Amino acid sequence: MKDSNDHRALTTRLHRSVTNVARAIALVLALLPPLAYLGASVTRIETELEVELEHVSAALGALATRNPTHWRLESDRIAVALGRAEQKDEEEGRILLDLQGAVIALSGREPGWPTVSATGEVRAFGEPVARLVIVKSLLELIEGAALIAMVSGLLALFGFLMFRHMPERMLDDAIRQVTHLATHDALTGLSNRAMLMDHLGLALAGAQREEGIGVALFCLDLDRFKEVNDTLGHAMGDVLLRQVGARLRAELRETDTVARFGGDEFAIVQPRPAHPQAVEQLAQRLINAIRQPFDLGPHQVMVGVTIGIALARGRSHPAAEAVLADADTALYSAKRDGRGTFRFFADEMNVALRGRRQMEADLRVALRRGEFELHYQPQVSLETTEVTGVEALLRWNHPKRGRVGPDEFIPLAEEIGLLPQIGAWVLRTACRDALRWVGVKVAVNASVHQIHAGGFETIVARALADTGLPARRLEIEITEGVLMSQTDATVRTLEQIRALGVTVAMDDFGTGYSSLGYLQRFRFDKLKIDRSFVASLDHDVRATAIVDAVLGISRALGVRANAEGVETQEQARMLAERGCEEAQGWLYGKPVPAYEIDALVAARGLAAAAE
Repeated sequence: MKDSNDHRALTTRLHRSVTNVARAIALVLALLPPLAYLGASVTRIETELEVELEHVSAALGALATRNPTHWRLESDRIAVALGRAEQKDEEEGRILLDLQGAVIALSGREPGWPTVSATGEVRAFGEPVARLVIVKSLLELIEGAALIAMVSGLLALFGFLMFRHMPERMLDDAIRQVTHLATHDALTGLSNRAMLMDHLGLALAGAQREEGIGVALFCLDLDRFKEVNDTLGHAMGDVLLRQVGARLRAELRETDTVARFGGDEFAIVQPRPAHPQAVEQLAQRLINAIRQPFDLGPHQVMVGVTIGIALARGRSHPAAEAVLADADTALYSAKRDGRGTFRFFADEMNVALRGRRQMEADLRVALRRGEFELHYQPQVSLETTEVTGVEALLRWNHPKRGRVGPDEFIPLAEEIGLLPQIGAWVLRTACRDALRWVGVKVAVNASVHQIHAGGFETIVARALADTGLPARRLEIEITEGVLMSQTDATVRTLEQIRALGVTVAMDDFGTGYSSLGYLQRFRFDKLKIDRSFVASLDHDVRATAIVDAVLGISRALGVRANAEGVETQEQARMLAERGCEEAQGWLYGKPVPAYEIDALVAARGLAAAAE
């Protein structure tokens, strides 16, 4: 019974709304055409009168200039200038007045009401000598507007009948569909940003009325979602997003709101948390739920989620946009510290965020201002200690902050899309510097963004051609992360680079997920043993076993091995005994500017004869 009453009440309201809308449409259809016609026509007539006024005033002014004393007595010439009555529209009159308002001459007849008029001065020698008034009747215009009103009235009646009798069910369904599309994400069915901000504003307003009530806003960003999109395609990415949305909903109360902001970004409003720990508990439940494997038909994938949280407490709450900005800042902090976790917003984060934005602005102009510099770390033969190569390492000489470490600005350059441009400069500069060290190879690191941006092999070829460096003296170093997505395209790029005569090395070997699989897909020229294994070589049997395994793989594949981070003679001895050919680290030299490498090469000798 209650549902029936509710339905009737809803139908009545909808019926009334439809009637009101139909009336409004009919009113617009009835009034708009005649009013538009009147407005446009009056504007046209006023413009015509202004043109006539200017033309007649000029003729009368010329008459007054030729005969300044008695020009008013020249009635015939004044009549010609005004235009004879029999030649003028009988619904228009022209009146010439002296400066005191007395009539000098008339043309035409006084038009019937309603009228529109224009008034101007008659000038001789730059001074006003009379006034001219032109009056025109709008009666004919009113008659035309009345005719149009009759036609538009009939159209309005037809429109009212049509809209008045539109089926309520169709209108109701359309309204529901439009409302849903306007407030929900089409892919996941979750609320969209507009709906979430509305709910957040209501939650903040409600909490403001009750002391001690808080509101929590979660900003979520999926980890490794781009890898799923790149490797499995956007269709599988969409399936994953729908499953993520379902898991998020399953962890929430009915009073909570979850929304998709676009891409792999989500947000949750948690009004009135049950207790202070409820926010943290929900964040951990969300992380645990998303880290479980997702079944995408023939594929099973694992992603994670990083969360930033902003809390609004007390009687005075910030605006919804301010809370969202705080949660987004906390999310950035969580991603920077390590993904798969959550962070609460703190005021200190804003300070860090402003510093990051300033660094971003400085980084965008650093290359143009010549603030980058290359340092080189020597690579030596463990058998002869001769310098066999150098690794190019980027440094940033900030005008105010001084030397900025690569760990601080390289990730930022990747994030804002500057790394390919900076990498091209590094490659070209390293090739040019290497010309001064005869027989020494120069190694340049290539990032994921550089390889996947496309055309990297062309950039390498151009750098060699521009500088004249032989291809065999250039080595490109990549990490396993480069091969984790777009593997086929990446392998083709690396093969094209090797076809130029450039060698390719895998850096940080053994720290990734699928090292052996990548070695099968592409034949590297060198494997670089990660410094973490070398540092533990003389006291950790597991590190020693890993180093032995890597060296065994390099010998079996017929490729060179390089040990990074060598700092002691004992580490060098153990590596040499195990058959490692090459090493680099502080034992042989820290990264230094190019001019310091000159002396080091001379002191340690050359690995090859002069070219």
